[in-house]
Amino acid sequence: MTMTDQKLKMLVLGPQDYRLREPLDVLGEPGLVKLAGADTGNAVAMVHLTVPKLAGPPLHRHSREDEWFYVLDGELTWEVDGQRFTGGAGSSAFAPRGTAHAYQNFRDEAAHILVMVTPAGLDQFFEDVTKLNKGLSQPDFARVEQLMQSYGMELLGPPLS
Repeated sequence: MTMTDQKLKMLVLGPQDYRLREPLDVLGEPGLVKLAGADTGNAVAMVHLTVPKLAGPPLHRHSREDEWFYVLDGELTWEVDGQRFTGGAGSSAFAPRGTAHAYQNFRDEAAHILVMVTPAGLDQFFEDVTKLNKGLSQPDFARVEQLMQSYGMELLGPPLS
């Protein structure tokens, strides 16, 4: 089925509304899925994440999705294929599938970002990683890595430092 074969529905959400069963906790980053793959025929998903001080994913690579990050407020440092750069509100970064990438918040205050993935799929990964680590004081990275592999992702290294 293609996007033209599926009738998409209009969607309006308030600031605290989300599209999956519960809010996310993606390795210590609270988040809300604002647009799920189920809303778009799996074409795209959009997630609003809060990135606390020193939070950010480990260095990784996607085989299936392109990922775009947009900073709403705060500041993040990204690394994409070995190139590092820092940006504040209004900055964005694009990590095409196949690129090694990570980001980190080195500031004292939390940053807020939108993450868009195409095609969708990471919205489900984020939901699964939230369930996987629910109730744990620290993420179980061995199980997270197995989950990443099931979604076509490769863990390449630690978070940025």
